[in-house]
Amino acid sequence: MDTLQVVATSQLESRCEDIPSGRKKLNLNAIPSQGTFLSIIDLDLTVDCNLRCRYCFKEKWSEHMEEQVAFDAIVWLLYASGPVEQLYVNFMGGEPMLRFPLIKRLVPFAKRRAWRVGKTIHFGITTNCTLVTDEVVDFWKQWGMGFHTSIDGTPEIQDHNRPTADRQGSSRLVEHAVPKILACRPMTMARSTVVPEGAGSLVDNYKYFRSLGYKNIGFATAGHDLWSEEAVATFEAEWSKLGDIVIDEYRAGRQVYLSGIDVVVEAIIRNERYQHLCGAGRGTVLIDIHGDIWPCHRWSKKAEGAWRIGNIYRQFDDAVRSQLDVPSQAKLVEEDCETCVAALVCSGGCPAENLEETGCPFKRHETACKLTRIITRVGQRVHDVLYGEGNELFMKQYYNRQEQAA
Repeated sequence: MDTLQVVATSQLESRCEDIPSGRKKLNLNAIPSQGTFLSIIDLDLTVDCNLRCRYCFKEKWSEHMEEQVAFDAIVWLLYASGPVEQLYVNFMGGEPMLRFPLIKRLVPFAKRRAWRVGKTIHFGITTNCTLVTDEVVDFWKQWGMGFHTSIDGTPEIQDHNRPTADRQGSSRLVEHAVPKILACRPMTMARSTVVPEGAGSLVDNYKYFRSLGYKNIGFATAGHDLWSEEAVATFEAEWSKLGDIVIDEYRAGRQVYLSGIDVVVEAIIRNERYQHLCGAGRGTVLIDIHGDIWPCHRWSKKAEGAWRIGNIYRQFDDAVRSQLDVPSQAKLVEEDCETCVAALVCSGGCPAENLEETGCPFKRHETACKLTRIITRVGQRVHDVLYGEGNELFMKQYYNRQEQAA
């Protein structure tokens, strides 16, 4: 245990009054003994949800994380992070806003505990927006929380894809919440899941998001084994139109962030392949409602426990984690990526998604590759047009930022 951890141990153990008492006993040795220090945890506060999204990958039942597990997970992170001083906790679910009373206690507790050991914890939340109130936004603002909003598109699309538990539409609830959210955090992302039958609605959904005030928009494809060639072709036509729209936005002096294109432009400027798509199983882990540790929130229990990294009350399995905590996940990808147009952008896709769709975390579904190539080609065109024109806003956003970072 290094000096920082010794200090953390002394200070943490001296103040236990605000952790709910219970029968579980946190194992402070259930932390990594090798590899990357952890800096991020996804925290499943519940597996319950008030929506019944048609494509959801998370199993649902009416069970919450016990309060003791939530508080213990924070303490566990302070130990598992070793010398890392900037830590991040993402509230997940289910719908984490079902646990707002717990969040109101947990965030101040975590901030105090981190401060006592010379660290800072930042909080974020992924929410379906249906439970957002003025009180919620005021709390987020007070504690500097960030968030993603899961919203699929126009009211017709939203109500079809993301009905409530009693099969009512959720769009009216979302529309009521979005202005409150954007007033607090203007760059909050509208994160939309695209299934095959929605491939032809990308432009309409983008325009709808812009009408609500979003400047940061992300479309994520799902269910790749269900995509037909026709759906892929439709996606390509829509994504090409989105490229044209982004070009027009910049020409008009309106800054927008469309995640796929944004990533491509940054990769072109960086001119170096990403070795990891994300930090899952490396700097990031999920702690589920029982205290079990998984690579990230996308990991499904369909994996039959083979990817469970341990439990905060028992042990940490370095051997399981080492399968993902490697110098380069890109080098483990089974596809021949070197000559692919998306080589700079794609490091092999989402490991959890790959595992579900192909049975291997380092093997992508053929359709996922096709869609990534489409996104890349359009992103390349957007870059070349705006760079060629010397668009002032574009250059300031991407090239000036890169020069400052260097």
